[in-house]
Amino acid sequence: MARIDLPPGDGLDVGKALMVAPHFVDVVLGYEKAIAASPIDPRLHELVRYRIAGINQCATCLEFRRPDSGLDEQTLTAIADFATSELFTELEKKALRFTELFCTDSTAISDALISELEQELGTAGITDLALVIGKYLAMGRFMQVLGLDQACRIDPARLAGVAGS
Repeated sequence: MARIDLPPGDGLDVGKALMVAPHFVDVVLGYEKAIAASPIDPRLHELVRYRIAGINQCATCLEFRRPDSGLDEQTLTAIADFATSELFTELEKKALRFTELFCTDSTAISDALISELEQELGTAGITDLALVIGKYLAMGRFMQVLGLDQACRIDPARLAGVAGS
């Protein structure tokens, strides 16, 4: 249930919320289009998106599957333990670690991790990755804080555990 007053009518709560702040509609839609056009490998993109869904415990995001990712349920389930799983490449593990820290303790992202990701993805690639992560995190939190649609449930105790892993 939304935590704010929304206009009546059909449609998703998130859409109604944007309609009460119409100056953001084009920006949000533009960001969504840019994320959809991201040149990040679809598998890596989905791993990152799904990890953020797990951190946020967003039921809707956890149910969604990016069809072109090629990921199976076993791999998606293993994301929570990516650091010790053999299902992920070293690049994927670094990107997932970057994602966790970005979402939970961004000041703990080391120069070494940035440098390693930049070497593998290029400057444009790590910039793209950070913007993709930022979008999923921002929209998830926007929906969670305002109680829109199937809101994400962020458990601060879980975040402390993720940041310390």
